[in-house]
Amino acid sequence: MRDLKIIGNTLRYNYLMRKRKKSNVSDPADFLQVLDYYRKDPVVFIHAGLSQIKQAFAVDPYSFLMESLTERFQGVIAPGFTPSFRTTGLYHKEFSRPEYGKFSWLFHQDASFRSDDPIHSLLVRGEYGFQNSYTPETFGPGSCFDQLDRENILCLSIGTQWPISSQKHYVEYRSDLPYIRKVQYQGVIYFDKQQYRNISVVNYVRTHWFNKYLTLMWNNYKIARQMQKRGIMQIYDLNGLMVYAFRLQDLRRFSDEKFIHDPYYLFT
Repeated sequence: MRDLKIIGNTLRYNYLMRKRKKSNVSDPADFLQVLDYYRKDPVVFIHAGLSQIKQAFAVDPYSFLMESLTERFQGVIAPGFTPSFRTTGLYHKEFSRPEYGKFSWLFHQDASFRSDDPIHSLLVRGEYGFQNSYTPETFGPGSCFDQLDRENILCLSIGTQWPISSQKHYVEYRSDLPYIRKVQYQGVIYFDKQQYRNISVVNYVRTHWFNKYLTLMWNNYKIARQMQKRGIMQIYDLNGLMVYAFRLQDLRRFSDEKFIHDPYYLFT
């Protein structure tokens, strides 16, 4: 029964990913009012769907979003992931293009900092610093993701089909779930056109048998609904443009509670 839920959920989300959700024209003032509510936070971790923002506000979505964020937050963080390192063994902090989403690709060009992790690097624009740019384990103690958890950083998912958070990788890894296998990857990191060194990092793969055929998908709607009910996620529907707001330590604590009863909670 559990496997049927996992497979059904993954098939459902892969179907939903291929459907283009449309946002109606919305008032930018409503969106800015949402951001204003959180401006007491100095730092925000962003995931964004630029096409939805463009539909909603009829603007250059990246410029509009970044102007709105930098006016309200001292530091903005975004994923700069390069999973191809697993096979190529090459990671260049300047020239390795983030491989998920146009927002991360554009943000990389504006970022003032990129962490050293060759698979799950993080990009920063503005005033925020990581204690460790590199740790032997991507999601281990003292890692960038561990710091985000300890500081309970605000996460905003803007214009996405469902709430997205890269921190779920950290949640999976640290909980040592039964479908997780830790793997060491080795290669070369380039800091600029001349400086480089060998690098190795322990990351993870999912061992559930269906993941060989189709990448397992988290049940994000269920997670969002239950976090909202718990009062630790706010969901804003701006005439079809969705904004999800939550904090990363809250996400981890919530997930840890669920794992006690169901270690496959994220997928069922």
